[in-house]
Amino acid sequence: MTSRLRLARLHSSSKLIRRCAAALLCAGAMVTSASAENKVDTVLRGLVNPSSVSFSPEGELTVCDARGLVVVLKGNQPVNYVTGFDTEHWKSNDEGKKWYAVGPLSAIWSDSKLIVTDAGKADGEETLLFFDAKGKADSGTKTNSVPPTSDDPADKGEGNLTGMSLSKDGSTVYVCGQGFDGKSWVLSADVSSKELKPLLSADENGIETNSPMQTVVGEGNSLFVLYSGKGGEADGLIVLWDVASKKPAGQWTLPGVINPMGLAHIEGNQFAVVENNWSLEQTNAGRILVATLGDESEAEIKETGVSLNGPVSCAFGPDDRLYVSQMGEEFDKPVGSVVAIDGLKN
Repeated sequence: MTSRLRLARLHSSSKLIRRCAAALLCAGAMVTSASAENKVDTVLRGLVNPSSVSFSPEGELTVCDARGLVVVLKGNQPVNYVTGFDTEHWKSNDEGKKWYAVGPLSAIWSDSKLIVTDAGKADGEETLLFFDAKGKADSGTKTNSVPPTSDDPADKGEGNLTGMSLSKDGSTVYVCGQGFDGKSWVLSADVSSKELKPLLSADENGIETNSPMQTVVGEGNSLFVLYSGKGGEADGLIVLWDVASKKPAGQWTLPGVINPMGLAHIEGNQFAVVENNWSLEQTNAGRILVATLGDESEAEIKETGVSLNGPVSCAFGPDDRLYVSQMGEEFDKPVGSVVAIDGLKN
């Protein structure tokens, strides 16, 4: 795949935003960090390069793991719900050493059906997989893959699919693609027909940022998309898309935030943002922040006082705590975890 991180700036629409506004895992409740307002508890440990966090209709924490697993926390027992996904590595050297393993990157529930991105395959080969029950990756019903959408030789098709969300009527899955930076696609999949196709292109709308990381469904026919920007630089962006017109309706830069990857709606025009501070060489400390999207093109950023080791994705649980995956001190080791943070929702 081409470079995985890049960005641009634009202006906001205040009216629209007000309207739209592997069995070595273990569960735990150890306090890892706390401030006066935000208590942080570890709820799941032993993960390798964890990415997506979401919840089943029964409120069960669901996490993607780079060993080719989707883990579901049933009670206090982590269960390898789907196994056997392909894994790729994002980095290698001349001696043949590989690191930064990537397997499934996003998993969400549509009623009792689990939808997972098969993101460990090569660009142009990845699909979404639909599962009716616990099992192996090859038991899922898959969408088509998305081939190159341009004549550029660097365009191999869409890959590293991540950041899924489900439309309010349950008919459409939105997913971020990171295959070709010349388009920077957000794609959509029809839940019934299993057709996956390009939907929203940042580049075709004058947005110079690539690496869309997370989609969040808004009110009406709108979709918030978080773009991470160039690796190691503070140039992330939130774009509010009008899905019908396929045009941006508002855009907000995130000043001082280095490579945001997680986005979850709090209330009104406020969102929780996970700063990853991305690098291919090591995991870095990243902050959990609150972004307020107002009339200006620059979001207001508030510190929560919470910093984690390589935080990636986030979602609010049924208990209104913010659940965040973090990679831990090293790539490719079972030191990743999911923490739950109190105090972000009133």
